[in-house]
Amino acid sequence: MNASLAVQYVIVAAIVVLAALSVLRKYLPSVWGRALARGADALEYPRMPAFVRGLGARLRARIPASVGGACASSGGCSSCGACASTDATPAPMVLVDPKPLRRP
Repeated sequence: MNASLAVQYVIVAAIVVLAALSVLRKYLPSVWGRALARGADALEYPRMPAFVRGLGARLRARIPASVGGACASSGGCSSCGACASTDATPAPMVLVDPKPLRRP
């Protein structure tokens, strides 16, 4: 394998990783926020140098506000209605007789 092919593989791999992170951030904001929180926790460890703790603080500032606040403790978006309380009685389902098929 020559050097130009290796460079191409590295560039393609970087593009794929960035695309995956973008999709993760857009469609799974709670997972993204928890990943940022774990990364910030690791960087803000007391024995780390000051510049690394500063990076952790900047990373923690980028955590979405919806993480941990909605959908009980899961940190979801609470827009789907799946996290509603279970004590509410569901609306009854109305059953209708099927219409007969028309034969020509």
